[in-house]
Amino acid sequence: MLEPVDKPAMGATSRCGAASSRPGSASTPPATRRVGALTATLLFSFTSSFFLSVGPSEAVVRAGEKTGEMAPAAQVAAADQELLAASDLFAAAPPEFRVELEVRPTTAASGLPLEIWRRGDELALVRLLAEKDRGKFLLRRDRELYFIAPGSARPVKLAPSYRLQGAALDELLGLRLVRDYRIQQLSEAGGVVTFDLVANDKGAATPRLRWVVSRGRRLPLRADLQAGDGKVLRVIEFPEWSDPGRGIPKRMVVKEVLRGGAPLEILFGRFATVPVSLELFELGDAGKAARAALPLSGAAAKPTVP
Repeated sequence: MLEPVDKPAMGATSRCGAASSRPGSASTPPATRRVGALTATLLFSFTSSFFLSVGPSEAVVRAGEKTGEMAPAAQVAAADQELLAASDLFAAAPPEFRVELEVRPTTAASGLPLEIWRRGDELALVRLLAEKDRGKFLLRRDRELYFIAPGSARPVKLAPSYRLQGAALDELLGLRLVRDYRIQQLSEAGGVVTFDLVANDKGAATPRLRWVVSRGRRLPLRADLQAGDGKVLRVIEFPEWSDPGRGIPKRMVVKEVLRGGAPLEILFGRFATVPVSLELFELGDAGKAARAALPLSGAAAKPTVP
């Protein structure tokens, strides 16, 4: 179920830059590799950002906007930085919530059911809901990642590069655009803005990220996760939204560019803004007790209006 992420990594025309071509004794989780590797990449960053605050469109007409021609950085920086922030799927999420998901290959009728509990920007807990996975969790504490198995003596600390059934966890836990990336260049054609982003430090999910946004809707259309040399590792698409006005996705599609194989679908289910206990994220006995006391899937608090 867990396997290292490859670190290999497309080019773009630019308006403001040059072209560019991202401890313990418990055993490792069992393998259903395709569904799982893409799952956590997707899970933490984007599902942690289940709500995206989308304000009314405030398109700014600037030099080169309609033709895709290059324009000086000073002319575009403020407006484009604001658009990038408006489309940041992590930053505008409620401070505490619970959401159910299903991750499955597009060729399959069913997949891996999951539940995410989030508290603040740094804490996220993924519970595997399948009967065979009962008692298994992935715990994110800022940039530290742990696997928790039933009966294990202590959590197993994982490198951010590990995968859960197909998805690199840190990519989904940590795609925080405004905090972790800066704009290297951007281009625009037909109302679609393509941001080429570079990580601010080595702790970011990928060294480079291409983020494609609809200017009119102020919603992301696609993310290309790239290695340091610009090679695309995987692509995340946002084809459907449950509530585009509030930025609530209905379905996302993840495609492995280097490894190939059937794309994965992330289907969003029940969502609730609920108080989330800090004890859920503890590594000791208090955390174990809090996780054991979680309600069964479907029995959690009813959704509230954020």
